[in-house]
Amino acid sequence: MNVRRISLTTLANGGELAVYLHELGGTHGDGPTVGICAAIHGDEPTGTRIVLQLARRLANRAFRGRLLLLPVANPLGFEAMKRSTPLDALNLNRVFPGNREGWLTEQLATVITEAFLTKVDILIDLHSGGACQTVDYVYILNAENLSRSFGSRVLYRPHQGLSGTMFRGTATTITAERGTPTVVVELGGGQVDQRPYVARGVEGIMNILRALNVVEGVPLEIPEQVVINEIVTVRPHMGGLLETAAPSLGQEVAGGEILGRVLSPYTFEELEVVRNPLGRGIMILSHLTTDVVGPGDYGYMIGNLESGEGR
Repeated sequence: MNVRRISLTTLANGGELAVYLHELGGTHGDGPTVGICAAIHGDEPTGTRIVLQLARRLANRAFRGRLLLLPVANPLGFEAMKRSTPLDALNLNRVFPGNREGWLTEQLATVITEAFLTKVDILIDLHSGGACQTVDYVYILNAENLSRSFGSRVLYRPHQGLSGTMFRGTATTITAERGTPTVVVELGGGQVDQRPYVARGVEGIMNILRALNVVEGVPLEIPEQVVINEIVTVRPHMGGLLETAAPSLGQEVAGGEILGRVLSPYTFEELEVVRNPLGRGIMILSHLTTDVVGPGDYGYMIGNLESGEGR
């Protein structure tokens, strides 16, 4: 495995800001360059753990082509366990392709674009729920067979597709322009044991690599899957302690069903009952522990089954 350190700048404290690219070359002939990145959002380290375990698994295994791994895309956010870059408060996944003369996060995006995103034939972009929330779904963008091969129960196909995703400036903006097959995984996060999600992530990527004929073996049978076209984010209006009452991730939730209750940590009174606003939905993001929330925080995300494609 070759490791390349790409220096971006010197920080005011004298330290170097750099990103690291790991290259694993296959020994079984030509094949695609598969790029796998994680921690574009600094509070989503589950993807980094998936990349680490995948690298260990493939280090002495024969495969075709090349793997290009970016385990920590946003080092400062990763260090601070923050979604955005602490120095300029910008969200890295909203500023691609970046700007060499711009804010630090924009400069970082330029480096990642030039050294990584434009060098891969296939991109797997790993995300998770963050510090408190846990999430479980995969985007269908421009490589449905690969998205399905990851094996998650819930798949999300945005109405506008890859070229018009909900947020401009994501890493997928670059891959869209280049026609690069792209899989965006949302898996894990929150204040729960991440080992099951890391194991699922490694197995999901291995199955994608089998589907690409990068590693040998027959792709595993995919479980029954649900495709949704709309996701609704439910945010509490009151701050306090959020106690979840929602069904498990991947389970259906009825219209008006209670998702959670916000309690005052001071008086113990119930401040708000949070309910499912959809007629029929499926849970894809939830708080699996009792967490502190502020007004407008991410509470829950629900896929709309009434407007989805079904199985």
